[in-house]
Amino acid sequence: MIDILPFAGMIFSLLLVLIIGGFILLFPLSRRLGQLLELRMEERRQSLASGEGAVNEELQLALAAIEALREEVASLSARQQFMERLLESGESE
Repeated sequence: MIDILPFAGMIFSLLLVLIIGGFILLFPLSRRLGQLLELRMEERRQSLASGEGAVNEELQLALAAIEALREEVASLSARQQFMERLLESGESE
């Protein structure tokens, strides 16, 4: 019968070496990847912050257009009411 205890010890030692070696090799790589991701996020924040002025400018233009439309609708409403009063006074005569 084959004694499995030495094989289990070898497998355990091999796994332990692989885990520690992998950690030693991959830790600097993961740190560098984290730094690169942080730089990308910071660049994105800056681009959004610089683009925020353009968004505000577009928003101001849209608000100005909406205000102009509101004024035009109010003017048309006043004209329509005036015409309705004229038509009513013409019908009553």
